[in-house]
Amino acid sequence: MSKLERVDLFDFKSGLLFSLILLFIASLSLGWEYFRYKDFVKFDDPLVRAEVIDQEVRLISEKPKTSIKFRLENGANVRCIMSPYLRDLRGREVLLELQMAKVSFLDYLKGFRTRGAIYEVYPALSLKERWYRRIASQHSDQSMKELYGALFVNSPMSQEFQSLVGAMGLSAVLSISGYHFGILSLVAYFFLRTPYRFVQNRYFPYRHGNRDLFLVVAGLLFTYLSVLEYNPAMIRSFGMIVVGYWLYDRGIKIVSFQTLIIAIGLLLAFFPRLFFSLSFWFSSFGVLSIFIFIRYYEHWKPWQIFLALNLWCYLVLLPISLAIFGTFSWWHIGSIPINLIFNLYYPAVLVLHLTPWADVFDSTLIKMFDSGELRNVVIPMWVGILSIVLALSAMRWKSSFWALGVLGFATLGSAVYQIA
Repeated sequence: MSKLERVDLFDFKSGLLFSLILLFIASLSLGWEYFRYKDFVKFDDPLVRAEVIDQEVRLISEKPKTSIKFRLENGANVRCIMSPYLRDLRGREVLLELQMAKVSFLDYLKGFRTRGAIYEVYPALSLKERWYRRIASQHSDQSMKELYGALFVNSPMSQEFQSLVGAMGLSAVLSISGYHFGILSLVAYFFLRTPYRFVQNRYFPYRHGNRDLFLVVAGLLFTYLSVLEYNPAMIRSFGMIVVGYWLYDRGIKIVSFQTLIIAIGLLLAFFPRLFFSLSFWFSSFGVLSIFIFIRYYEHWKPWQIFLALNLWCYLVLLPISLAIFGTFSWWHIGSIPINLIFNLYYPAVLVLHLTPWADVFDSTLIKMFDSGELRNVVIPMWVGILSIVLALSAMRWKSSFWALGVLGFATLGSAVYQIA
């Protein structure tokens, strides 16, 4: 008996109708945001409640200043420059006065910089900050505290360490993103499946097991997402997981460009701030690169896809990442096998942080980062833009697929030549 084929969700007419619905939802979302913006700026210097999500002392005009990033109660992000003598306020809520006279609606959506003054500090720490401090207490080296804080609770790294991680090509795996969400969902499903099947067979064999397990896993992931204060890349991943399962449950293709477009469209329509999130677009571009590869090589064996996909994603993302960030090192090339190892390392260190042996890999990692170096390379922005154009056209033409791979290798060669 032949296997039933999964079908696409939309034809042209239904796709057009769906697009109009998304535009309507987006207009409502923007209207609501504009209403909140007007309410926010009706005073030139409003007092607002905000959470401190990042704090770092930097040299600004040759003088030490504290750069603080706040998330306001209406969801807007704002960065202020303050005294270098402020105590550590990360994870705390404060009463903040802001100068809003020159802040436009676009600035409000993107996140903005302005002058501010803290009037009151509330004592309670956020759950995310409590988790971070628990993780940090298990490590003595500051870089390890920052690494595992970023890996598990999305706490910001210092500017210096973040630049080093980027130059070594490890940003994608050491800063929590949709990639980690995918690993966590698989781990949660693996551990819940056996006990659920036992209970199901004994008490409710009539229920749809996979559907129940998905609801439990999705609930756990959403709880984690809320603790992480809705990281944009993970919002994209959660949206893809929900949309993907909904389509799969109805016999519709999930590894398709329609799935990606639907997830991105829905998220942007309901959360217009995501349009200005670089991590959201990098995460989406990463998924696009995966779908492009699977489109042409889904007939390969799973282990072949797993190995080749790691190299392919590295090459596809390299031009745009180097064009934007411009940092590279010899370790960057070594990140290809490191990314493969990470699939085992991540769940292992997650378990180790529940035990007294959380720092078992610290000495090895410290040596690795000490041997890393930060080198600047110049890749023109048009190269990064070209990689995006080729990726989009590769959805239709295989010649663009090959051109995209050649562009990745050429970018890698240029970066290696510049640091050699």
